[in-house]
Amino acid sequence: MRRYIILGFMILGSMFSYANLSISNMENELSAVGISDTNIEDAKNILSAAIKKDRIMLIELEQKELEINKLLIDDPEKNWFKISKLFDERGQINSNIKKNQLKTQIDVRKYISKENYLKAKNLYMINHEKTKNSTLDVQINK
Repeated sequence: MRRYIILGFMILGSMFSYANLSISNMENELSAVGISDTNIEDAKNILSAAIKKDRIMLIELEQKELEINKLLIDDPEKNWFKISKLFDERGQINSNIKKNQLKTQIDVRKYISKENYLKAKNLYMINHEKTKNSTLDVQINK
């Protein structure tokens, strides 16, 4: 049972890591590498819809987990068929989450190429580090 809870947290973490460096945070860098504002906006819309879809599926996973726990508490032997069916449904939801993430990546690449994204990400990291260091320098010099 713990494995499934850990798996749920891993899926939740992957969802956030996949939105961690969001396109919204990197708009300036994406523009700097030559991506049009309309392409950035379209990619943001795709990511926004995908994140909403992922959240819904994660809620469904939690619901299935609660149903399984209830059946395990009641009588696992008597409810084995229902428990087995719920585990299969959880597996399908996990599969759909991964498919959604892959489909989103494919759709976003129509607007932002992998190379341009990596260039923008590097620029973002450089700019973010400069900001971070300058803030730290200001605090140290006070």
